[in-house]
Amino acid sequence: MFSCDSLSATPQRPRHLAATLNLPRPTLLVLAIALLWSPWAAAEEPALAPAAEPPSSEQPAAEAGAAERPAGARIRKAVTTADFERVVKQVEKFAAKHTAAGVLLVMDIDNTLLAMNQDLGSDQWFNWQAQLQQDNPRSRDLVARDFPGLLGVQGELFALSGMHPPQPELPALIEQIQDLGVTTVVLTSRGHSFRDAAERELTRNGYDFSVSALRIDEARGLFLPFDANRPDAHGLSAEIIQQIEGRLAPVSYANGIYMTAGQHKGYMLQTLLARAIPDNGTLVESRAFRAVVFVDDHEKHTARVHEALADSPLDLATFRYSREDGNVARFNESAKRHVVEDWNRLHRAIDAVMVR
Repeated sequence: MFSCDSLSATPQRPRHLAATLNLPRPTLLVLAIALLWSPWAAAEEPALAPAAEPPSSEQPAAEAGAAERPAGARIRKAVTTADFERVVKQVEKFAAKHTAAGVLLVMDIDNTLLAMNQDLGSDQWFNWQAQLQQDNPRSRDLVARDFPGLLGVQGELFALSGMHPPQPELPALIEQIQDLGVTTVVLTSRGHSFRDAAERELTRNGYDFSVSALRIDEARGLFLPFDANRPDAHGLSAEIIQQIEGRLAPVSYANGIYMTAGQHKGYMLQTLLARAIPDNGTLVESRAFRAVVFVDDHEKHTARVHEALADSPLDLATFRYSREDGNVARFNESAKRHVVEDWNRLHRAIDAVMVR
C-alpha cells in the first residue's frame, strides 16, 4: 500500500502539493483518488453497464435421468444463472432433503459477491494484465513486469477501491440463506494479504459471514492446506498431492472467508472440509455435510469442484454466476485505453502528494 508518512521539514526537499495547500497528505490522496474516478476525471471511460441478466441455463447432462434416479442416489448439477434466487432455491431444496445443518454454501468474491466500481482493478482487468505479461512482456500498458508485481498493484487497487454486489439484493438473499441455519464459506482465489480489503468491502456492503461460518480444526493465521508427507490427512490423496504440491502456498481462514492464493478451488474446498468441526466440537469427515452448493463466476472453478468431489457421497450443485458477464465482455472487447489512462492518472495523483 502507499505510504502517507508526514512531510519532512528539510529545507532542501522540493515542495509538493501537500505542502503547497497546507493539507495533510492522506487527505489529498483521498481527494485525488476521488477525482480519479469521478465523472469529471473520466468522462471518456465507458460506463459500467447495469448487471445484465443473460438467460439462465442448466447443462443438459446435469439432471439426466433425474426421474429414474434411485432413492438415495447422489445429485450432481451444473447450472449457469444470472439470478442468485436460483441458488437460494437450490439451497432450500437441499435443506428440505438433508436439513439446513447438512448443507454447505460456498461462494466466490470477485464478480460473484462483489464487483469493482470501475474497470481498473477488476477481475477482468487483472486477467488482462496477467495475459499481457505472457503475450507482450514489453507492452507499455503493463502496470508491472512480473506476476508478483501485478499482485502488489492489485493489492493497492483493492485498498483504494470500492465494490458493490452484482445484484443489489444479494446481501439480503445471503441473509435469507443464513436464517435457515445453513453453513457458509467464502472461498476466494485472493491471497491472505488481500484479506483486510475483502473483509472491509464485504462488511460495507452488508455481508456478515462470521454468523454462519464453518468451524474448522486449525489455528488462526496462515497455514498450509495440506502436508505432502501425510496423504489423506487433509482430504487429499497422495496422487492429488503429487499433482498440485508444486503450487502449494499458505492459505488463511477466518470469519468464514477462505483465502486460497490462486490454488485449485476444488481441492482447497476438500482440505477445508477435512478440517470441519460440528457443533459438538468433534472433528469429523466432510460427510457431516450431505450437500454442497458452490457459486463462482468462472466455469473452470465450478468444473474443478465437480472434479474434486467426483467420488464424494455429497449431493453437489454448482452455479456459474453470470451476472457480470456483460461488463466482462465489454471490457474484453474494448481497446483498454480507459484503464491505461486511469492508471496513469492515479500515478500522477500519487506523485503530487507523495515525497520521493
